This record gives sequence, structure tokens and C-alpha cells, in this order.
Amino acid sequence: MPVLFGIGLIWFLLKFQKRKHQTELEKKDLLLREQQLIIDNQTAIETERTRIASEMHDDLGSGLTTIRYLSDRALKNVSTDEEKTQIAKIAEQSSALVRNMSEIIWAMNSRYDTVDNLVAYIRHYTSEFLEAHHIDSEWHQGEWVGELKLNGEKRRNVFLVIKETLHNIVKHAKASKVSISINYERPNVLMHIVDNGIGFDPNHFESMGNGLFNMQQRMSKIHGKLDLLSTNEGTEIMVSFPLEDQLTEEAKSQLRIT
Repeated sequence: MPVLFGIGLIWFLLKFQKRKHQTELEKKDLLLREQQLIIDNQTAIETERTRIASEMHDDLGSGLTTIRYLSDRALKNVSTDEEKTQIAKIAEQSSALVRNMSEIIWAMNSRYDTVDNLVAYIRHYTSEFLEAHHIDSEWHQGEWVGELKLNGEKRRNVFLVIKETLHNIVKHAKASKVSISINYERPNVLMHIVDNGIGFDPNHFESMGNGLFNMQQRMSKIHGKLDLLSTNEGTEIMVSFPLEDQLTEEAKSQLRIT
């Protein structure tokens, strides 16, 4: 009897281990299939984003550009000041729509989902915008190893925050120089925008309108942060946001919870 009991116990243990091993394999297989499904869905979404961006560029972009071109031609053929004013408004609105649509297309196109592309886009916009308003600019960019991924939602929100910052500088700061620096300190991208203007009282932050409030809201959406430091010698705006694919699993879970 003891021998039979021992044999039975060994058989039971082996059976239990085999079943446990099969269960673990099934769980791993299920996890791999779920991960592959997520990858496939993400690939399909990125493909669709790129397709829509391309069609917007080809159809809407060319149409708006044509309106602008026709408006410029019409301006040369009108005689009254009222007609010139109205057509000029059409041309100006068309140009604004082309710029806004270009920003949307850039954000939608998955080919541009990197920090490098965001930095290049911001640098180009900053240079053109400040030069048009006769403000000098400086650019300081840190180095990072490898390609840092950044999705379209984050790229667009960050760009709009920087854009609003530059517009506020032109409108309120009376600055002659703006310095922008961008660095990467894992897992955050850090941006500093400093001007040499007249500054403002941070205690009156809310009274400055919806612009600054919207900037903070945009950063909150992407789990980022916006801080301001202002004196009568200028203002510094500090923008930071995490790259989720660079975070630990624990940090990722915290972001999802918040």
C-alpha cells in the first residue's frame, strides 16, 4: 500500500505540473495574441491617419490654395476700396485656413510621430513667426540617442502651447529677443521659452484670458506640466511632458490612473 500510495502521489504531482505548465503556455499564448492584436490595430490606425492626411492635403489644400491665388488675381482687377477690402479679407482668411490645415495634417500624419520632427516643426515656425515681428531668436537643442516616439495628439498639443506662447510674447511682452531650449531627461522632454520683455504678475495669471488657461489644459491632457516665472526683465515658460514608451510599467499605470 505505501508503494502504491507513493506511485499515485508521484503521478498526481506530475499531472499537476503538466497541467500548470499547459495553463502557463496558454496564458502566454493569449497574451501574445492580444499584443499582436494591439499592434495590428495601431498599425491600421496609423495607416488611416496617414491616408486622411494625404487626402486633406491633396483635396482641401489645393482648393484653399486656389482660392488664395484667385483672390490675389482679383485684387489687381478691382477699382473700389470696398471691393479691395473684401477680397483682401478672403485672401487673408484663405491663407489662415491653409496654415491651420497644414498644422492638422502634420499632426495626423503618423510618419511624423517623433520628437525630432516636433522639434524641427517648432523651430521652423518659431524662426518664421518671430522674424516676421522683428524679434531675434536663439535655439538650443540637447542631444538624445535614438529615435524618440511621440504620437500626433501630443505633438499637436505641445506645438499649440508653444505657438500660443510665441503669440503672447509678440502681443504682450514687448520683447526683442526670445531663447528656446529643448532637452530630454528620461522620461520627460523639457522645453524652456525665455523672453527679455516686460514680464507680468503671475498672481494675475487667470486675468490674462483663456490663452494661458488653455495652455495648461493642453499640457494636462498629455500628462505634462507648464510653469511660469516672470519678472520685469522677462518671462520664462517651462513645458515638460513624458514619453510614455520610455516610462517604467509602474509609471505607465500611474499615468493611466490619473
